Amino acid sequence: MSVESREEFAIGDVVVQLRHAGHSDVGSVRAANEDSFLAAAPFWVVADGMGGHAHGDLASRAAVSAFAEARTGSPATARAVLEAIRAANAAVTALRDDALSGTTLTGVALVDIEGAGPHWMAFNVGDSRTYSWDGRQLEQQSVDHSAVQELIDAGLILPVDAVTHPQRNVVTRALGADAEVEPDIWLLPVRGRQSFLLCSDGLTKELDDDEIARIIVFHDQQAAREPDGPTLAERLVGAAIAAGGRDNVTVVVVESELTGETPDPEETIDRDRRLLEDTMPRA
Repeated sequence: MSVESREEFAIGDVVVQLRHAGHSDVGSVRAANEDSFLAAAPFWVVADGMGGHAHGDLASRAAVSAFAEARTGSPATARAVLEAIRAANAAVTALRDDALSGTTLTGVALVDIEGAGPHWMAFNVGDSRTYSWDGRQLEQQSVDHSAVQELIDAGLILPVDAVTHPQRNVVTRALGADAEVEPDIWLLPVRGRQSFLLCSDGLTKELDDDEIARIIVFHDQQAAREPDGPTLAERLVGAAIAAGGRDNVTVVVVESELTGETPDPEETIDRDRRLLEDTMPRA
């Protein structure tokens, strides 16, 4: 499944131009694709279902559908994003029966904060990831909610050990696990040109961050020569499958360019910071 689109939003005195693409593939081993994604402003979301193909695909689709239903055709509010996350968790929880099912969730939303202008509101539950790309450096913005990440944080293993650790597939937080969900949430001002990459762990199981960055650079070089060539999302998914494709692979890429001037967020964001301050990702 692939999508690619361009959109534009006027927010006060600024215009945010958006280009986004998403691609998902079952991979080389799995019988069914339990990943789902949404790439439709103001929400970009990746969900990786768990619980077996009879349940995981339903869970990820239910989570993504909650965000699709929350779309209004305009930038969201911070509160609306939180409500969509709660609705996604409720939808997944409602699917539970005798078998455990759940899904990870990661994404970004374009939000309009009164007095502060456009911001990215990023969110994460589980071990699907959100990265940022500034044209030179790939930076993981989210923190994995996983057993191996807790071992890394405790200094018991190195990040390189996580790839082969016996608990590498253990997720410590997911939608559908509890009646109340505890997502990591953080706000980033919309500035100049920005890019975000969202992915299920089917990508990061096969490609490390350096390999992902090299593919982004290669894609940027090729895009000028092949305007009708594959999207970056398609390139990354294809590379993960070529490297083994042991899991479903999903990638969403959103690129933005801002024109106009925005207020100083440090002076105008206090109210929304209070709303979000307890849910920032761990250092």
